[in-house]
Order: sequence, then C-alpha cells, then structure tokens
Amino acid sequence: MKLIRFHVAAAPAPLFGLAVRDRAVSFSVLQAKAGTSHPHLADSRAYLTGLPDSERMAKDCLAWAELHLAELGPDERFSLDAVRLLEPVEVAALYDFGLTPRHLKNSAETMMTYEKDNPQTAPLLQAFAKAVMTPKPKAAPGQPEPLSYYKGNMNSIVGDGETVPWPAYTSRLDIEPELAVVYGNERQPVAGFCIFNDVSARDVQATEFVGGFCLTKDMAKGNQLGPYLVTADEVGDAYNLGVTVRVNGEVKYRGSTSDISHKAEAVFAWLNFIAPLKPGSVIGFGTIPDTTGCDHNDFVDPGADIEITFEQLGTLRCRFAEPAGRLLPSRWPLREALRKFHG
Repeated sequence: MKLIRFHVAAAPAPLFGLAVRDRAVSFSVLQAKAGTSHPHLADSRAYLTGLPDSERMAKDCLAWAELHLAELGPDERFSLDAVRLLEPVEVAALYDFGLTPRHLKNSAETMMTYEKDNPQTAPLLQAFAKAVMTPKPKAAPGQPEPLSYYKGNMNSIVGDGETVPWPAYTSRLDIEPELAVVYGNERQPVAGFCIFNDVSARDVQATEFVGGFCLTKDMAKGNQLGPYLVTADEVGDAYNLGVTVRVNGEVKYRGSTSDISHKAEAVFAWLNFIAPLKPGSVIGFGTIPDTTGCDHNDFVDPGADIEITFEQLGTLRCRFAEPAGRLLPSRWPLREALRKFHG
C-alpha cells in the first residue's frame, strides 16, 4: 500500500490518501463513497498514532478503491502526474544516520583529493576515513548499540518534483539517495519506508566536520521525502532493494540498500534510549554507496533533472536549479560546467 499526501488546486489544504494504480485518491473521498468513517484516516498524524488499526482501515479503503476506481469522478481521482506530491507524512523529527560505511569512505577519499594539502581539514578527513572502517566496540551492558546521526533541518523538508535552488556558496551540489523508515508508534514501530534525498554541498563539507553540517546540509529544499510511504508488507526486504539514479533521462549511478549495516530495530532502540520517539519521526539510514557525485568525483550540473528510483518505493524526482547569480569562489578547482557562474 502506498500512502500519499498531495495537493490539488481545488483543495485549500493538503489531502491524505492513497496511490491507487496511477491515481491519487483521498481517504475522505474513499470513505464517503464506501459509507465508512475512520478518524484514524483524517491525516497522517492520526494514521501513525492509530497503527496498526489504521493500516487495516486504509487497506479496506484500498480494496474498495481497486473495485470501484472507475466510478469516481474527475474531481475525486486525480492523475498522479497532475498533483503535487508532498512529503508523505507530516514529519515530527528528521534524523540521518551514517550506516553505509563504504559511502563514507568513498566520500572521504574524494574530499581528500582536494583537501590533502589543507592542514585544517586533511587530518580530520584522514581520521574520519579510518574511524568509519574500524570495527566498533560492543555496547555497554543494558545499553543499545550507539549509532551516530545528525538532525535534519525541519524547515527544508519537501516532497516530490521540487526544484532545489543552487546555493551561492557551493560549486559541488550533490544528491544523497537514502532509504528512510517512518516511525509509527510502540504497537507498530515501522509504519513504512520512503526515499530520502539528503542534498549536500560537498566543497564546504570538510570545513564543517567540527561544528555541524550547516552550509553542507541545511540549504532550502534540501531534504526531499517521497513519493509515497510504502507499507512494510509491500516493500518486502527493505535492505535488498536496487537503486538507480537518472540524470536528464540517462542512468548515472547505481547502488543497493544491501550496503546498510543496521536495520530499523537497532535505530529505534538507540533513539528511544535517548528520548521517546514520536509518531512521524523519519530516519535515514545513510547514503547508498555509488549513488552520489562524491562517490565517483563526478557531480551533477546546474539545471539537471534528477530521478532517484528505489525498487518497491517508486521514483523521487527533483531538479537542480541554475544559480540565480554569481557563485562565490569554491575551495575546490573550478568545474567547466560552472565557469559561466563565476564570471
């Protein structure tokens, strides 16, 4: 089952519903037509709080929709291509873990290509690369395994099909495709999975290893989620999904979620050890190795249309806008595709 939040011109507020074949249908329409009423389907917060009962109710609505989709009018079922797909849940908190060590190692090696002569950043990168590939000590008795994460910018969360403004301070804007799990509640912790694109400015990242990834991660529209929240039963093995990135229609990168080192249960255990998770907490496991510019030292250009496809989860689309003005000098060598923006 694919749950969605979407916006149509005729509706004053976002709608919560389902992707039924190639159509977006709200739960309010489905319940009105089927003669049912479930408060847990009013919005994504109610749905997540109401799990597992709300999932059963939603599946009843899906079963009805599969039988009666053709009976719905044009203002009740909308082409998925014609609606604006928002982030699939109202996000309570956004965490991003680094549970794909090979990507971290690849990225550190690319950064060292440009930072090797910098006395401030090179030692940090060397220590980081060594640390991520070193086996971790066992957790203390009575404590879950510690797992490193950082908190995402709640002001930059968007859904599918967004145009990301190119920040003036970077010449190496990069995608970061990730598997994300959405936390439901104590009765059903895994509400489902979606795609997470954690956009990053790579040529400033080495300077922010101490103090936090501010310029690197917190740019406008830099946290993309979607296109759907896919329930666990439909996903199957979330940790064995193929990942493909297309840029301007051509395959550029490939990877797999099989590189993820820990599953949702370990992530939830560590976060709940620190503070109780709230329904709607979204957790990225880490960037899929081989699916970013930093993995290959081969970056996406301004103006590019990007499609990130995960098996079972769909395709999350975005576009990197061309810079609105002149870019600030980069710490790394000038890329030919950006020469005209440096003047």
